Amino acid sequence: MQLELFSGGKSLLHHLDARIKILIYLPFILLSALTNHTPQTLATLATGVVLLSIGQLWSRLLLQRLAAVNTFMLFVWATLPFSLAGTTLFETGPFSISREGVDLAMLITLKANAIAILTITLLGTTPVIALSHAMLHLGVPTKLVTMFYFLYRYTGVILSEFERMKRMLQSRGFSPSTGMHTLKTYAYFTGMLFIKSYERAERVYQALLLRGFTGTFPLLTHFTLTPKDILFAAAAAISIVICIKL
Repeated sequence: MQLELFSGGKSLLHHLDARIKILIYLPFILLSALTNHTPQTLATLATGVVLLSIGQLWSRLLLQRLAAVNTFMLFVWATLPFSLAGTTLFETGPFSISREGVDLAMLITLKANAIAILTITLLGTTPVIALSHAMLHLGVPTKLVTMFYFLYRYTGVILSEFERMKRMLQSRGFSPSTGMHTLKTYAYFTGMLFIKSYERAERVYQALLLRGFTGTFPLLTHFTLTPKDILFAAAAAISIVICIKL
């Protein structure tokens, strides 16, 4: 599953209490998203890089994920420097690049990378079942946690169904265009995908009822805080304070 691609390691980060990870993740993400100061954004990004080293997560897969994030940032760089008014850095013909536009594009790029890295290091290194368990311990409503778990569990199934239906269209010689036939085909395709998703949900629900499902999952093990968890949480709290003070 996509959310657990980084959860199979054996580093300190992988063995931390999932509750601690969530509690650390939330303030860092809020700070990264809400700040308008480049030093704070750089500090959160640097924290993410340190966590990558602790978790031994430097890999080709990580670079692919970051490349996907920065592909979207190309649209930011293609618009903001040219559309935001301010001090002109460069001008050619009808186009001009403003310092304010470049600064804002850089800030958004740093934010996006910081959030992506923090998500991978703090949430991606934890199995989804452990994240769900931790969310329950932190007071998240049971229904929301159950919906989160099933959404994750069956997103891959629906994607597989989507790929199967797409291959069926291709095997029948379907070639996308801008005509009415293509629009009708996509409409039928979308409708069938919704119907199949609904039927799958009904079958899963009936199977759960047959197994005595009452809306909660029985847990055989529970979290136990260790000195490593406490020390890591303290270090993270200090880092958050430093980032805020910058």
